[in-house]
Amino acid sequence: MSDPSNQPKGRYLVSWPRMKRLAALFWMFRWNFLIGAVFLVATNVLALQIPSLIGGTIQHLRDAESAGAAANFDLIQGNVLWIVLLAVGAAGARILSRIFVFNGGRQVEYVLRNQIFAHLTRLETAFYERSATGDLVSRTINDVNYVRVLFGLGSLHIVNTAVAYLIILTLMMQVSPKLTLWSLAPYPLFLIVMRLFARALYTRTQRVQAQLSDISSQAQENLSGMSVVKAFAIQPEASAQFREASDAYLDANMSLALVRGAMLPYMGSIGAIGTLIVLGFGGSLVVEAEITLGEFVEFSAYIVRLAWPTMALGWVIALWQRGMAGFDRLCHVLDTEPSVADPPLGRARALELDGPGPRGEIAFEDVSLTYEDGTVALDRVNLTIAAGSTVAIVGRTGAGKSSLVQLVPRLRDPSEGTVRVDGVPIQELTLDTLRGAIGYAPQTPFLFSTTIEENIRFGLLAREASAATRGEQRAGEGLSLEDAVRIAGLTDDIPAFPQGLETMVGERGITLSGGQKQRVTIARALLLDPTILILDDSLASVDTRTERRILDELSRIMRGRTSILVTHRFNALELVDEVIVLEDGRVVERGPHRELIGEGGVYAEMVERQRLEEELNQS
Repeated sequence: MSDPSNQPKGRYLVSWPRMKRLAALFWMFRWNFLIGAVFLVATNVLALQIPSLIGGTIQHLRDAESAGAAANFDLIQGNVLWIVLLAVGAAGARILSRIFVFNGGRQVEYVLRNQIFAHLTRLETAFYERSATGDLVSRTINDVNYVRVLFGLGSLHIVNTAVAYLIILTLMMQVSPKLTLWSLAPYPLFLIVMRLFARALYTRTQRVQAQLSDISSQAQENLSGMSVVKAFAIQPEASAQFREASDAYLDANMSLALVRGAMLPYMGSIGAIGTLIVLGFGGSLVVEAEITLGEFVEFSAYIVRLAWPTMALGWVIALWQRGMAGFDRLCHVLDTEPSVADPPLGRARALELDGPGPRGEIAFEDVSLTYEDGTVALDRVNLTIAAGSTVAIVGRTGAGKSSLVQLVPRLRDPSEGTVRVDGVPIQELTLDTLRGAIGYAPQTPFLFSTTIEENIRFGLLAREASAATRGEQRAGEGLSLEDAVRIAGLTDDIPAFPQGLETMVGERGITLSGGQKQRVTIARALLLDPTILILDDSLASVDTRTERRILDELSRIMRGRTSILVTHRFNALELVDEVIVLEDGRVVERGPHRELIGEGGVYAEMVERQRLEEELNQS
């Protein structure tokens, strides 16, 4: 679950790097925003001509009445026509401004969401071990939406408010500088209080978004593990935990609503105070003949026009703080540098995969691995796996088996030491080059919500079109989709699938058994026709006979290439070239299966214990 205390918070003033990143997004779609701003200016220029026409018309009627003369109805009709035309023009310009600005906001949303997802794909395994999936989903969806609203509605109202204030204040000064200064008297206090509101909005908005991430994480975890929740009859406990997260989210929203609720009436009161000043002081100016009645009406209309930008300013501040809080959370992810990355440009080396002789030698040189919590997984491992060999890595739970093989495709990097493939340090290879040579079936199989065939072919998507074409041709010579399915032991299961390989597997492969899911991931790894094949306990849910058949097939099709089998079952290990025994992160034994049994060491003890357990289970 996400921990709100781990979220970035407390910064009201946005840092310069954040503003530079915001400016870069704006610059990408500057024409949308600039054209929208032009139409916003046009909207205000057109709309603010109307008070002058109204004031002029009223003053004309007043003057005509005072002189006892008939009003010029042609003038009045002309003014009315101009008012209608200006109103229509202002409405059209406002519509166009929204189209351009909102489109710009959507474009920013599109780019930012793709940026965040692309960056997430580059981050290493350790990042996902310390991050909640629901929190990352919330950032990718909700926080990006908040930034889109900031660029769309937010920028629209920021520009509209700024332009309206500039034009209206200019027109007000032209009517009466003295009355303008009096009407602006409350604004210094207004600005001071608004800064306090803005700070409160920012911190409370961050809390709301962090709590939303937490509730998203809980929902994702409980729905994904609903079968476990039901199996252990812990629905009440799960519901109570979710209700607790919902209560925290509600409290955060209520706190935010309290600030917003106090801010909006305050914004309205500023406009009301300004109107009272105009009525009182402006009326006295009319009586003293410093301004005419028409100018008073015109000035009053400007004050009314200023009321909405003033009210909107509070809303703009709320949008800005929510958008910046969301953007800060996104930047917290975007600023996370991947610890596993490609070598510097121009310094990457290549692997010779197509030359004579076997390929895929793997060397671990003084390799140690310590996790972030201080757990030592590997301790100065020195090990060479010969090219073209098939080896098994065994050991008790927590011995470091999976940690060791995860270093080969650089799912994580060692804390110390070097890993080499065919003599080349893997940090000097691009990730595409390294992983393109490796077929990896993880300990926990993961299937996508698509067909069985598409899940098997999924690995080919990681290659460029030309490389994928070469892979298909190469597969046609020795390893086709049918071969991969057969070697993985799936052939006998296909008739039981409603649509064969075109059967949809459901979310995370829920319609398949554990063994079937493992065999699909094995077929996926095999279809890549890899130089190095790693099966990380991928046969745990497969029966002994199927396991033996798979290993026998692998020894044939992987001839000249390297296979690594992590396992806790020893029945078929006489088929591998060498068994490597790990204990407490160190290599304690290695050699052929029969030789290690004859030595009577750790491996022999584990084999004997497993044999006794099987006999007890059968009796």
